[in-house]
Amino acid sequence: MIKIKLYILFILGSGLINISVAQQAISRNKIDSLLKLTKSASEESKVVIYKQISSFYQGKNNDTVFYYANLSLESANIDKSDNSFYEAFKSLGNAYADKFDYAHALEYFLKSKEYCKKANNKSNIIDIQILVGKAYRNIKRFSDAIDSYKEAYEVAKEIGDFNNEGTLLFKIANVYYDINDLNKALEYAIKSANIFIANNIELDKAKAYNFIGYVHMVLKNNDLAEEYYEKAYNLYLKGNDLVGLSVALNNLGVMYSTNKNNQKAIEFYSKSLVYAKQQNDDDAISTAMNNIGMIYVEMGEIEKGLKYYFESQEYSVKLFDKTGYINTFNNIAAAYLQAGNLQKANEYVNKALPFAGKLTDLAYIQECYQILSQIYSMKGMFNKAFEYKSLQLAYNDSLYTRQQTSSILEMQTRFETVAKEKEIQLLKKDREIGVLEVERHKSFQKYLVIFSILLLISVIIFSLRIKRKNNLLLSVKNRELEQINKKLIESEQNLIELNATKDKFFSIIAHDLKNPFNALLGFSQLLERNYDTYTKTEIKEYINVIYESSQSLFKLLDNLLQWSRTQTGSITYNPEIFNLLPVIKQEITYLQFYADKKKIAIKVTVDSTISAFADKNIISTVIRNLINNAIKFTNSNGKVEIRAVETINEIEVSIADTGVGIDVDDLEKLFQLNSSISNKGTANEEGTGLGLLLCKEFIERNGGRIWANSNKGKGSTFYFTLPKETAIN
Repeated sequence: MIKIKLYILFILGSGLINISVAQQAISRNKIDSLLKLTKSASEESKVVIYKQISSFYQGKNNDTVFYYANLSLESANIDKSDNSFYEAFKSLGNAYADKFDYAHALEYFLKSKEYCKKANNKSNIIDIQILVGKAYRNIKRFSDAIDSYKEAYEVAKEIGDFNNEGTLLFKIANVYYDINDLNKALEYAIKSANIFIANNIELDKAKAYNFIGYVHMVLKNNDLAEEYYEKAYNLYLKGNDLVGLSVALNNLGVMYSTNKNNQKAIEFYSKSLVYAKQQNDDDAISTAMNNIGMIYVEMGEIEKGLKYYFESQEYSVKLFDKTGYINTFNNIAAAYLQAGNLQKANEYVNKALPFAGKLTDLAYIQECYQILSQIYSMKGMFNKAFEYKSLQLAYNDSLYTRQQTSSILEMQTRFETVAKEKEIQLLKKDREIGVLEVERHKSFQKYLVIFSILLLISVIIFSLRIKRKNNLLLSVKNRELEQINKKLIESEQNLIELNATKDKFFSIIAHDLKNPFNALLGFSQLLERNYDTYTKTEIKEYINVIYESSQSLFKLLDNLLQWSRTQTGSITYNPEIFNLLPVIKQEITYLQFYADKKKIAIKVTVDSTISAFADKNIISTVIRNLINNAIKFTNSNGKVEIRAVETINEIEVSIADTGVGIDVDDLEKLFQLNSSISNKGTANEEGTGLGLLLCKEFIERNGGRIWANSNKGKGSTFYFTLPKETAIN
């Protein structure tokens, strides 16, 4: 369950995660004064003035933020200086960041960076690189974020800006934490702390210690985590930083709670609460109370725990904190459940459920369904318990899929980062070799000057030989480099294809393959436990569900096997001349049962004389998949029609249905491996998204083409072509 709240000072110089950004009061008089200045100011000054006014409204009125940012750009277009364009584009980037549109923010930050480099203002370069890195981080381009921060770090190092040196190393540590590379995160956080230590930057050093302690806690290095948390606490105490003290004490409480030292945890949570109240930090107060309540409930002191939960809830409502609101209600429900008060548990989990459904974090709604399942199980209402357990498992699948996607992105970012670091090392070595080569040539030239009079002719001959040798060597190296580049491009393409194949397998194994098994296990368990209590009708209904799940599983495995054989090249290709109509009728025979079940009429309009030159077994698979899809996505009492017409060199086969149709966007992705579509049929038939990929590969293997047309709500038509016997002759 989601119970503990943990605060970490992740970002230096830009506020804290646990505290809302302090509201900067907009002084109407100050804004009026600035606007008066624009009447007599130069266009270059107007750029800065409008940028300042725009920044006053950030977090308050985004339309006004954009209005003044655009005025800044208008003045920059008149002034046309590099510095004005730098300021104006930066202001527009901040306007987009203010509404969390980091993709567009990045676009303008990069434009600002371009003009900043032209102006060659080192401090401004650092500032814009930090904003670029932040934008990359927010759009999950972690490798680019690291590169941006490192570029800014090198500039800060060049100009001796120690504060930004440490801050940028700390930001790099945060990005490595994002991609779960905890060893790298520790490495850069320690480098950051060392710079702060060397330059006596105490509070930033405390934030670095706090982060290092958190990473050690994640790595289960509890002794080190406690050591660094205490270092951070002592520095905050020395600097009288109430915010930092509250955070450090809360994190120490979390660590002791994790280690099941409840008395220590309560001690530190209570101290954190005192500091939070001193600074009127409602969010920190809510967090401390929630965590204290959790400890008391774990110790069995339910009433005392509930008292703190309810107080925490009041602050969540006051802050409009939906996640805190849901989290605390679920904790209250869990406490009542532990106490055996099922009515109260049901009341509070149902207060959380409507809000949980509106959040993107699926863990909250999954938790709600878990509590409801436990409540109904304890009531003996096993059907309802099973219903909510199924919903919980469904959200488990979605969370697992998200985690898999996130893990793949993390691995990809780590790979890209390591590759870039190796590339940088190679470039540095090449540069060192180049410097050595230049030095060698300088020394050689000195000797040539000394002996030039006596050995002029020899020197000329020797120089010509060296030049020819270098040219020949350069030519050989260039050819080798071309070959290496060619191989790299081929390897990159192969890697993309392999990743796409791997991702498809992950998708099927993680989701599609699991669903039929869930139904098989669930309903077979119900029959095994409650067989004697069910009527014959209920038993027959459950057996039918098990049968249909088995059929779905068989079809899925068959498609998966066929597709994997195409990827490994193990399918043999034996083309022959065959009559098309018998093949179509044979496949209809296999699928007639499913069509009759949905009362779907199948009409065939194919001349008995039409023959094709292709692999008969492979084409049978294609026809079967397309007819099956047509039945699957057609409502009851619908119609499926199969036609074949001859052209000069080929046969065009079409399979049309009166089904639900396909969205225009999905139509373009039907035959793409990296975005294949898998939807349920009109009777909730399951699919994998592999069928159409198989059809495409099989048709192209036989020298044909495949495409589709569709009208949403009216039906779809799939076409494919095959070579004619006459074309082969």
